[in-house]
Amino acid sequence: MNYLIITAGGKGKRSRLNCNKIFTDLNNRPLIYWTLKIFEDNQIVNKIIISVKKDDIKKINTIIKKHQFKKILTIIEADQSRQESIFTVLKWLKSKADKKDLIGIHNAVNPFVSEKEIRQVYKAAKEYKAALLANLAKDTVKISNEENIVEFTPLRKFSWCAQTPQVANFGDLWEAFIKADEDKFTGTDDTQLLERIGIKARIVPCSYLNFKITYPEDLILASEVLKSFFK
Repeated sequence: MNYLIITAGGKGKRSRLNCNKIFTDLNNRPLIYWTLKIFEDNQIVNKIIISVKKDDIKKINTIIKKHQFKKILTIIEADQSRQESIFTVLKWLKSKADKKDLIGIHNAVNPFVSEKEIRQVYKAAKEYKAALLANLAKDTVKISNEENIVEFTPLRKFSWCAQTPQVANFGDLWEAFIKADEDKFTGTDDTQLLERIGIKARIVPCSYLNFKITYPEDLILASEVLKSFFK
């Protein structure tokens, strides 16, 4: 069984919307509609779990019913942080998923991941224990200290911008999130938690169209991409 957790518990602060940007209008439909449509239409993901703030559950349910999305297994109330929210979903799944089942984790505001990329990242996770989609860095990356002084410059050909889905089997994800909870460690993405238990994810290169809609200018770009992505 291939599951997908869609994290949709944001507040839209960086986009300056003062609301959850999953409901932002894109071509007369909410952003979350386009993300759900991608996974509803593909053959890789069997069941979808959505993590969303309590105040947004009713809106999500309305969208699901209106557009007849069939793969939604449940909606779970999001916690204070993304990591805590995913951990809450994993706790819910513990009695339902086999430890070898693949669990993908995807940002609700990454609506332009392709069917091919979804297939490739799940396949890679099955082979390498964990995998993630990522864009090869276009620019030179600088690593600084706390005072913004450059410490070193990694080779650009080895520098990647992590995207989603990020996929691993349930057993390994459970162990990784348990350890992070015990250590009170907060990571910036899911594969970082896996790294802490010795699992190194396989990078699957993806299109630059698979980007996280975060800032106001991202919404402008998304409206243009939408014109050609869904045909």
